[in-house]
Amino acid sequence: MTGAGKGPWSAVLKRRAEISPSCRLLIFERPAGFPDAAPGQFVSIRVSDSPMPLLRRPYSILDLTGSALSLLVKVVGRGSAALGSARPGETFDMIGPLGGVPFPEPTAEEAVLVAGGTGLAPLVFAARSWRRSRIRARTTLLYGAATKDELLRDLAKTAFSAGRFATLDGGAGFRGTVVELCRDLIASGRLGGGVLYSCGPRNMVRALEEAAGAHFSAHYTSLESIMACGVGACRGCAVPVRCGDGSVLRAICSEGTVFPAREIMWEEWEE
Repeated sequence: MTGAGKGPWSAVLKRRAEISPSCRLLIFERPAGFPDAAPGQFVSIRVSDSPMPLLRRPYSILDLTGSALSLLVKVVGRGSAALGSARPGETFDMIGPLGGVPFPEPTAEEAVLVAGGTGLAPLVFAARSWRRSRIRARTTLLYGAATKDELLRDLAKTAFSAGRFATLDGGAGFRGTVVELCRDLIASGRLGGGVLYSCGPRNMVRALEEAAGAHFSAHYTSLESIMACGVGACRGCAVPVRCGDGSVLRAICSEGTVFPAREIMWEEWEE
């Protein structure tokens, strides 16, 4: 057991949809007793009853309603391939919601949310949750992917007040990275102020903080990492954050996943 309210749960898959060449939308029946979750929290799933893959796989919660739990899965290896090919009716062993620190609610009139790849998931959950809570902040999404085919535009359009896209090959939207898009919008006076939220590859988030962090009142990021235990015991997902004149290691899985980007010691954080 992982502790009260964390499971494990038996989650039945209701629907699976291919929403890009590599990404699958999985919608599970919400297990009876599954607690409410906050944006930035995640679940950890045993993808197979066989000995391999050995470790559970962590996935950010894309959405949680009274009857359904939604996840976004990118197929990149054996574990994600097994989950991404599951059929409705299959049951999975799941623990969660995990993560000790979710995204804070916006206190400014505008929230800018920057996503790279499947980093879109917790930001969709954030925007939907704030809307359900009648938080009036305008949510502007900046979202980047390598190609047009990998942009999850239909999913993105369901959650945010406005959005801009970037692709590396220029197949859709701005040609370049989502960080370059953000920097151009700031330089032209069309963006800045309010609160910045992000999730995506580590290099993207670091570049975003260095290029744009100072133009916002705060920058909160949900960090992605390989996780073994998911509850902070193994310390395999530790990240160095500022503490006085030095730094201290915090477990992303239990003391995150959300951190103020300005407090992360990027130069000390090794893969």
